[in-house]
Amino acid sequence: MSEELEQKIREEAKKLLESGEVRLVVGWGKGSAPFKTTPVFIDKPEDVDKLVWNPACTNNLAVYLPQLVKEGTIGIVAKPCDTRAVVTLLQEKQIERENIKVIGVACSGIIDESALKRAGIDLAEVREIKIDGENLLVTTNSGTQTVPMTQAEKEACRICEHRTPVFADVTIGEAPTAVEPEAVENMGTPEERRAFWAKQFERCIRCYACRQVCPQCYCAVCFIDRNDVRWTSKKPTPAENWMVHMGRALHLAGRCIECGECERACPMDIPLMKLNREVAEHVEKLFEFEAGMDPEAAPVFGRFEPDDPDPNEH
Repeated sequence: MSEELEQKIREEAKKLLESGEVRLVVGWGKGSAPFKTTPVFIDKPEDVDKLVWNPACTNNLAVYLPQLVKEGTIGIVAKPCDTRAVVTLLQEKQIERENIKVIGVACSGIIDESALKRAGIDLAEVREIKIDGENLLVTTNSGTQTVPMTQAEKEACRICEHRTPVFADVTIGEAPTAVEPEAVENMGTPEERRAFWAKQFERCIRCYACRQVCPQCYCAVCFIDRNDVRWTSKKPTPAENWMVHMGRALHLAGRCIECGECERACPMDIPLMKLNREVAEHVEKLFEFEAGMDPEAAPVFGRFEPDDPDPNEH
């Protein structure tokens, strides 16, 4: 199935490039190992064979769009969560509709390297990965091992409600029906939540991988880096780290499309999606708004309705 989707992606990308509709197609290419891919930027029709599609296509490629569209129309290969990021960028006027062509791909889930390790897979031995129904087939030097996708995929995929692109010029493939996501974890009293996150943020080394990989972090100067009004110092102390992560969480309120890339990129394994999901749940309950679903809708904090609830009453 992955091979069929991959061929269709290449065909659509070739059409866009040959017709001159786009100057560049952003997609995934082979990585340094079978369980890895890397972003590739294709500007010649004869190079579309470099595009791949498999369960390792994890990067949210929408992160590149705000800069790339400045020089002309761009084609992008996008998973469902990536299409939600594109929608958010359209809503926030970071890109214009006429400057993008979206090749949407239905998704059965993206693998997580840490999950493979927990399943007993020696990553150095992996030669091929392939989805077979609800399982991941991992071929190593010693044979083929079957791992249920529920055990191999990213946490963000396991709870994903949107397996089909929400926005695309052309959609490739059909995904299985997504399972009902688990409720946001009840992390106890405010004091217990504060203690939990204080402990998590103590481990942060301030590498900013979470920020760099996030398609919604497009500010020319992040509040973390500002000197004219200094919000935080560069020291990775618990108090400063708290400011950084809580500041990001609030900036992503109503904007996080729950792709999980921040959590994947974090070298300290901080469970950032727990925080982002909780904020997203509050926004959905208060304003009946889910990020990245309607390109015609105004951002949740860019509109006002007379009957909007007053947060002070909750």
